[in-house]
Amino acid sequence: MRKVSKLLGVAGLFAFSSLAQAQYFKTLPKGVRTIDMRNIKTSTINSSYNHSESESAYSYDIELDNKTLQAIDNDIIETIYEILAPYPDAANALNLGKYHVDAEANMEVDVFGFGYGVSNRVTAYFGIPFHKAQVKMNYKRPQGNNYNQVAEILQNYTSDDFAQGIGANIEAYGQNLDIDGAFLQNLVVNHFNYDEVGDWRGEGLGDTEFGVMYNFLNQGNYGLLVSFGGIAPTGREDDPDMLQDVGFGDGQWDAFVEFGGGAIVNNWLNVNSWFRYTHQFASEKVKRVPYSEDVFIGDSTAVFDEKLGDKFIYHISTDFILNDWISVSTAYEYSHTEEARYRAHDGENAYAESILASNTESVQHNLRASIELSSITPFSKGNFLLPASLRFGYQHMLEGRNTAKYDRYELTYRMFF
Repeated sequence: MRKVSKLLGVAGLFAFSSLAQAQYFKTLPKGVRTIDMRNIKTSTINSSYNHSESESAYSYDIELDNKTLQAIDNDIIETIYEILAPYPDAANALNLGKYHVDAEANMEVDVFGFGYGVSNRVTAYFGIPFHKAQVKMNYKRPQGNNYNQVAEILQNYTSDDFAQGIGANIEAYGQNLDIDGAFLQNLVVNHFNYDEVGDWRGEGLGDTEFGVMYNFLNQGNYGLLVSFGGIAPTGREDDPDMLQDVGFGDGQWDAFVEFGGGAIVNNWLNVNSWFRYTHQFASEKVKRVPYSEDVFIGDSTAVFDEKLGDKFIYHISTDFILNDWISVSTAYEYSHTEEARYRAHDGENAYAESILASNTESVQHNLRASIELSSITPFSKGNFLLPASLRFGYQHMLEGRNTAKYDRYELTYRMFF
């Protein structure tokens, strides 16, 4: 299973579309500025949609059977196998138990955005997110060791006094060599060379988005808009030496283009639709070299050229204008991220390229709903002093593939001056 941070990344937390009003194609008037302050929270993230689009919990199930134990470099385990070497049936039966580790995370993002009307049809903007994340790790042992079974096998060697003695001692004193949480922590740190596993909390900047919006068609009741820009890698990346941390950025530059339009159907209904294509540029990354697709952790790191998959988002929404002050909106959003590609700098790790790329193609289907209180229309009619808006939004994930499963809640305050 992949490390927790690889599956907890919450993509698409910030989009600066629809700066001025409910109509997607509207931009800021020349010289007008806007400040956008947004708070985004996720529900508790404790599962994901896997490659077959079924939900699976964030958990590690580890069974310390003979095959796993033989691969571990540990003095206690090596001593046990040295003693059992003359008795392969007992050694093959050895099982030190099953262990279950599950994880859950919560994320909160505060976004500060600023936009400026370069002309009546061109708006420039940027948005800076600040992330807070917490990951909790829970440890359980659903099954203990089978020392009694191993002792019984040894005691069946009725003509071998040494085997009889080992069996009796394992049965009487085996629990002194048992595997516990401290042993597993030592295994993670000293054998796999990771930092200690446990609860994690972090905060810091995310990746910064900047762009330009151009309203090239405006017919009053309908129009079209194109946006283009980039995303700068200002956020912290996940640490390859930690199993439980969360990255706030993906460590490379992105470029995007967005195109869409909207129509004012009547005085109470607006319809908007847009799509965005994002190209993620390749970058050099230090990655853990996984043992296999089934065992995604590894005890060493290597340098890879990483090309994360390009992203495509399609969004369609309807806005219902209840009165000059209040509107509600519903929307559907589809997002798709192509499979990542990797190239190892060291030829010895070329086998890991396909493993790192596996299950990196992702899909999300989301439904959104929001309610907005706005003084823009009353301001334009001379009935209110300041143009501003306050919006509460909710997003629910319907289904997905290779993506964290979560709902999200947004509170946005927008002011114009």
